[in-house]
Amino acid sequence: MFIYLITFLLFICFSFLEVRTDISERTKKYLYTFLFFFLVFQVGFRWQTGTDWFDYLRHFAQSTSYEAVLINVLLGYEIGYGSFVFLVRSFTDNYTVFLVLHAVLYYFLVFKANKILSPFPFLSLLVFYASTMGILGSNKQLIALAICFYSLKYLLDGKSFKFFLLVFIAFLFHTSALLFLIYYFLNRDIKKKYILLSLVLAIVIGKSSLPNLLFSNFANFLGGALADKAEKYGDNNLSATSLSLIGLIRRLLFFSLFFINYDKITSKFPTYKLLFNGFFVGLLIYFLFSGSLIVLAGRGSFYFNIMECFLMSSQLLLFKSKKDRAYLLLVFFIYSYFIFFQSIAEYPELFIPYNGVLDSRFPVSSEI
Repeated sequence: MFIYLITFLLFICFSFLEVRTDISERTKKYLYTFLFFFLVFQVGFRWQTGTDWFDYLRHFAQSTSYEAVLINVLLGYEIGYGSFVFLVRSFTDNYTVFLVLHAVLYYFLVFKANKILSPFPFLSLLVFYASTMGILGSNKQLIALAICFYSLKYLLDGKSFKFFLLVFIAFLFHTSALLFLIYYFLNRDIKKKYILLSLVLAIVIGKSSLPNLLFSNFANFLGGALADKAEKYGDNNLSATSLSLIGLIRRLLFFSLFFINYDKITSKFPTYKLLFNGFFVGLLIYFLFSGSLIVLAGRGSFYFNIMECFLMSSQLLLFKSKKDRAYLLLVFFIYSYFIFFQSIAEYPELFIPYNGVLDSRFPVSSEI
């Protein structure tokens, strides 16, 4: 638990400097770089900490040839992730080296995207860190998420081809990344009456058998493979956690806040409309499928719900006084601490205590 407390303390200090003082851009850059390496160290040098640990360790150990990579594709390991693992495995059997390289790639893309998507980068990273701790170890989806985040840079710049290319690359790491293509249609203002009407329709349709019927037909069209994978994830407790009553209430409360402040914040930070619309789509997916297809309601909305961290930090733009913004930091820290424990609630033993390779009890090779 000690390393997590240190991480929160760093976020507290850096966020306070960001919103309360007039530190130079150069100093911010140094702090940002320090935080990057600190998180890479924390995530890259873990051992038996995080979800799916032994599955990914076994996959790394077995990736000694490209034939093995292709075989593992049939077992659910996408070709992009498999190729990445094989490339590293060709040089070393040290799993820690792979985890460090994975963490460098992941956080490099997340940190780059975060500067674009948030007016207060340290604060949004705090919420992001707390919200995603529960999926630490989901190697494939974390890389896919980071690539998708970075692709928004090109979408905002009007470079559609690069956006589609990056989403396709993310798809090669995790097939769910295809859902991110929806963002292509979201960088625009949507009338508020259509937003509210869509929510009502999503609730009504979600209570019917229509979502299940449509998905079954679509799965049959694809040969049933998609249905099998959905059933596998649907039985996963992690999906059920994301659909908790507390989670629903939280989403609705934040949606109301983000919705009410939409016009004021968009005028100051135009990127807000893309972030809000993404969060809104996540809520639609939740209402449409929470009663029938847990995998889509939970994991399917993942790429959209995560926009919460950027939307939350954007709320500080409503306060001109740095003193007022500093007071609000306390709320953010308490919330993030709560979200951290909610994120790991299903399997807290996978994260606490934190285990690292510097602990002599653990090896660093891929042997299992």
